[in-house]
Amino acid sequence: MNKLYEVIIKEYGYDEPIFTKELKKRIDMSDEALRQNVKRLSDIGDLIKVKNGIYYLPRASNILKKPCVNIDKVIRRRYIKPIDKNVIGYISGTNFANQLGLTSKTASVPTIVTNEAGRPEYEVMFGKKVVKLKKPRIRINDQNYKLLQVLDLLSEYDRVSEILLEKGSSMIKKYLQDSNITISELNQHLKKYPRKTLENVIEMELYNELS
Repeated sequence: MNKLYEVIIKEYGYDEPIFTKELKKRIDMSDEALRQNVKRLSDIGDLIKVKNGIYYLPRASNILKKPCVNIDKVIRRRYIKPIDKNVIGYISGTNFANQLGLTSKTASVPTIVTNEAGRPEYEVMFGKKVVKLKKPRIRINDQNYKLLQVLDLLSEYDRVSEILLEKGSSMIKKYLQDSNITISELNQHLKKYPRKTLENVIEMELYNELS
């Protein structure tokens, strides 16, 4: 069995997005050898190319070998939570407000705030799906991503929510329940946000929920 194929089976399994950039770190192989092996596996149908630098391992039952990997999973692995790694991004804007129940609307072009964004704001395409990427005000990690997500929401609350903050605040607080955020951390992060964000934090009495 091909060495690269064995690594992919062990580290990723079937129908899981495989990023060649990430794959380099999981196998002792030169860049050239990796390119050749990826091409060889792709040529015989053992690897299916989604787009440049992104592949997946199809199940044997997938006779037609058509790309069927979940595009939302590809986007999540690329910009929000890479496999076996820390959180590097989150959904923002209208779609996050929808997840919390603050609006019935959804955005056709979802917004993701991610450490992987190379510019303040731009769009990328995966298949037929367009995604807007935004650079975070503060580097995202496992501990702060929920707080940053909420602060982004509060900075544009009137635009993305159909519910007044007085009523919507309970949904936001519930989302933050297991975040273990301190007042010190909140104050530190708020320095990077507009005054409107602080005003909304005070209005929803978020300080009363923190230690």
